Amino acid sequence: MTTPAHLLPASSTKFERALSEATDPTARLSGAIASLHGFKFTPPPTVLPYLVYEYGLGELTPYVPNLYELIPEGVAWTRLRGTPAAVDRALGWLGYAAEIEEAPVRRTRWNLFQMHLDRIRDDESDLEPVEGVAELSTPLRSVFWRGFRGYDVRALEYGRGRWSGARYGSSSGVSIREGGAKWSFGRPYSFDHAMTEADLIALGVWIEPTGDAEPAWLDIEWPDIAWSDLGGDARSALMLLGVPAGTAWACFRDAGGEVIGYRRARVHRRVGEASSGPYEFGGLRYAPLASGAEIVLIEALTEFGDGFGSTAASVSFILAGEPADPARPGALWLGPGALNASLPEIALTPIDIEFGRTVRERVRILLRF
Repeated sequence: MTTPAHLLPASSTKFERALSEATDPTARLSGAIASLHGFKFTPPPTVLPYLVYEYGLGELTPYVPNLYELIPEGVAWTRLRGTPAAVDRALGWLGYAAEIEEAPVRRTRWNLFQMHLDRIRDDESDLEPVEGVAELSTPLRSVFWRGFRGYDVRALEYGRGRWSGARYGSSSGVSIREGGAKWSFGRPYSFDHAMTEADLIALGVWIEPTGDAEPAWLDIEWPDIAWSDLGGDARSALMLLGVPAGTAWACFRDAGGEVIGYRRARVHRRVGEASSGPYEFGGLRYAPLASGAEIVLIEALTEFGDGFGSTAASVSFILAGEPADPARPGALWLGPGALNASLPEIALTPIDIEFGRTVRERVRILLRF
């Protein structure tokens, strides 16, 4: 038994000392008191909610549901809160990382910041937690307003940016909840496709190989073009010349082969390799050719929300078509049955795209005739 230690003065009476000993719980509770030493380092599960409350970590529970992980991580986070290091630590709980970009001090809303994420979000349900921990980790005066990866077009600043490389009004992205941060993601898909005999027959431009014979002797209508402009493979150039001009479309289909939608191509050019060409593909540059081309470059870029809720298992291309509704001649996205195609689908290619509200899908293909 522990000998009681009195705090009474030396002038205290026997009654006062006896009363002190009788009311002192140390003798009865000394074992429990000793067991409290280090208790918080290995707490039982029933005590964890009370420790979370004591440390003020309740606002983090939606993002770190395991309380055994939350307590040590949360305590370390509170010591960094209000700094970029706190954002890094909090994003790590969700499996993400990001570079913080603060608004220039010259701007009226200099307190805004955005994050360049290390990858495109795995799922749209991840975005709300990312936004939540970013807001909790920064000073009260800072406002997280945008996250991006893969597709980043900034708002135009007069005198500081190029009109051709910016947007009027606001930077790219969409919000998935009222008043929430904007998200701007983009994914590229590139395909190099050698046109097959089936593709060319479907287009009605197939020319049988002639071996060493010159194409000039074939029973075809010779185009109004100089022989020297046809390049190295006259047969390929002739087949491409036979394809009617028109508006190209990318056709997305699900695993069952049903059409999800059609996206109008923003690039549909007959091109050739050129060191200073405006188009880059596979590490090479390409430029439009007025004649003699053997390659077609097609690129389609979906808008945020196109095909949302669907997953594309394949993509094919239509080299000429127009919207079926004459009231929508400039439509960029068309649903099933809304396109009048002048030419058949070609270059069917497997793909795996889960369409989302915050991602623009960029599909490019080189068709080699």
